[in-house]
Amino acid sequence: MSHLAEAPSSKTERSKIQVDQWGHFNLSTNEFVMETPFTPRPWKNILWNQQYNTQPTQASGGVSYKRDHDGSIILLNWTGEKYFYLKNTQTGEVFSPSVAPISNKSFEHFEYKIGLSYSLTKIRQCGLEVTVTQSTDHTRPREYFELELKNLRASEQTWRVVFFSDIDLAVGKGKFGSTDRFEATHTADKRRLITRNLLDTKGDHVAYLECSAPFQGWAFDKECFTGTIGSIARPDAVLEDWPSTQNSIESPILSGYLDYTIPSNEACKTSFTLGLSDTSNQDMQTMPLTTAKDIKISRKKQQARFESTYDSLEVSTPDDEFDLFVNTWIKHQLHYCAFWNRGWAKGFRDSNQDAWAFTLLKPEYSKKMILDCLEYQYSDGRTVRKWAPIDRDAYNDGGTWLIFATHAYLAETGDLAALDIEAAFFESEETGTLYEHLRRCVDYLWKTRGDRGLCLMPYGDWNDRLTGPGKDGKGQSVWTTMAMAESLRKMELIAKQCEYHDDEKEFAEKTRNITAILRKEAWNGEWYSRAFTDAGDPVGAPKCTEGSIYLLPQAWSIIAGIATEDQYPKLIEAVENKLQIVHGFRLLTPPYRAFNPSIGHLSAAQPGRLENGGNYCHGSMFMTYALSLAGQRGKAMNALKSTFPTNPKNPPSVSRQEPYSLTNSYASPEAGETSGRSYFSWRTGAAGWALRCSVEGVMGVVATLEGLTVQGTLPVDNWEEASLVRRFRGKKIRIEWNKTGFVSRSLNGTPIDDIPIDDTLLKESENLLQITF
Repeated sequence: MSHLAEAPSSKTERSKIQVDQWGHFNLSTNEFVMETPFTPRPWKNILWNQQYNTQPTQASGGVSYKRDHDGSIILLNWTGEKYFYLKNTQTGEVFSPSVAPISNKSFEHFEYKIGLSYSLTKIRQCGLEVTVTQSTDHTRPREYFELELKNLRASEQTWRVVFFSDIDLAVGKGKFGSTDRFEATHTADKRRLITRNLLDTKGDHVAYLECSAPFQGWAFDKECFTGTIGSIARPDAVLEDWPSTQNSIESPILSGYLDYTIPSNEACKTSFTLGLSDTSNQDMQTMPLTTAKDIKISRKKQQARFESTYDSLEVSTPDDEFDLFVNTWIKHQLHYCAFWNRGWAKGFRDSNQDAWAFTLLKPEYSKKMILDCLEYQYSDGRTVRKWAPIDRDAYNDGGTWLIFATHAYLAETGDLAALDIEAAFFESEETGTLYEHLRRCVDYLWKTRGDRGLCLMPYGDWNDRLTGPGKDGKGQSVWTTMAMAESLRKMELIAKQCEYHDDEKEFAEKTRNITAILRKEAWNGEWYSRAFTDAGDPVGAPKCTEGSIYLLPQAWSIIAGIATEDQYPKLIEAVENKLQIVHGFRLLTPPYRAFNPSIGHLSAAQPGRLENGGNYCHGSMFMTYALSLAGQRGKAMNALKSTFPTNPKNPPSVSRQEPYSLTNSYASPEAGETSGRSYFSWRTGAAGWALRCSVEGVMGVVATLEGLTVQGTLPVDNWEEASLVRRFRGKKIRIEWNKTGFVSRSLNGTPIDDIPIDDTLLKESENLLQITF
């Protein structure tokens, strides 16, 4: 059984948390230290700056790519094949310090450290201790590999160091295959190898490999490196002789070697830089070379960026696992999602959900994310689904997320002036203030309703694959209508704060109206239905033989204030009995066993996986949040932790999931032998919702437009004390809870009542809110 090691009597005594045989969390360095390379699948770290992204594992240097100014992606490497090969030129011994692609399991020591701004491999094998540290530059589209070799043998040894990276740089795909053409060269000092795609007239598709010493040999085509019948696991260039001639480039790579003679018990250091051009048509011959000082400065700046972002929020509770994920790894994952969305195109929904959560860490960046989205909203209030490139599929929920993100930003900062910022509408000469953009979101949804008074569902909603109910233009989404109801409520609060009294009254009346409609049309006596098809048939109702209950309408009936308090017990009981599993909640049950046109793509997925009855962790977070709003914060805590990759009931040996990152989804028992398995990590809206669930739901600390509200008790009965440090409207506040049997609340030593704490009551320096219960 997988579990975190038991905590000693004092939390201060604890420096690491063991995760079975795989490794441990080093609490003092914010690292996960992998103790074996043979994990259930390669475990990924993500290293990034605002325009460059690389994703190393313990087995390879990982995929890497750049996001250009227009949002388009330039792939440097898509296969992930970036390797070192080490060859003793005297004995013929060969190995790769990443274990792959030349794997020799006889190593004497292995560790792989996943840090916030680096990955570090240390391995001892063949009388050599090798340390490789991989990081990205803090701003430029490049990554660094710092290599140290220590000779552990009694005599001098000569080792050949070979670096290999597959190269993509694709520009065009023609009817008959690739139309890309490549040329390669090196600088006169032989320290930089350069490959460019000649099809790119702007000069952006240029990659280079650089070393701190001159290369002694190089290769630019994969066959030249591997040989005609070799492979990257058996490359002729390494195992036999380095090629004396270059092939024409059919499959581009960047590879070069250097020989180092190392005296006994001494070490040598070198570094490699792999990257893309900084600007269009950059002169790669004269671009300054990277120095060791450059790499050191970059590492420090990257680390400082993370620390300055994460120190705005910290929890301390009796639960070490909860603290570990909230204080480090959930923040880090959300930070990546905020900068890179889901890795490729920018989703309107995704960007706003990340912005909504990121206000807890860096609200000024959330503001930028929100404003970036505005130009992708049509003048009638609709939004595109994604941009860079544009995806015009008609998902109607985009605007609701814009409202949620903006409300969170305003509550966190009090920056009502942001509502007056002007921005263009998509493909229109018309502009409007941020407030007008928000207003048009709800106006569009209000007008775009069907015969039941529920929002039309032209092509799915939050659930992208639920594409069947409204394909003929009549189907209606219960969930989108609930999201609209919550949007109207948020707009009422914003209008009240801005003293837009007519709007406030209008939004309040519409909220009451749509709440009544939802209770009438969507409550089926057991739970809330999910949607209605073009034919008027319910989706997610007890009479449905498949998909009889869906998670989202149950969660959002609570989040949006639709469910009545007398419905809570029945609704939550249904979720717990039918949807809850060991690692969260199914999205629906029973899963669909055959394609159903009135359901759409979802029903074509394998039963128990992804949206077809799998635990889509993003949805599990909705229910976790709902449980906290229903006053069941202890259950919310358990639900949150069940999705963690360290869950002992679904350990990494089953899930295959990295212990330090939340997954997009787990397969449910209906998936059979793959039950519990995670399919990919990092790229998920679950991270942002997990942070909100932790701070607002579990800890009960919520920023509102009127001030900061704080629960007077703790979520777990046997917790005696806990604390939370956060910033609110630019001021730092420490909140301490202590179970004393006496109810009190004081701010900076002065008793206060339970009303929201207005920021005017806070000092510019640190503030202390003490609560006893």
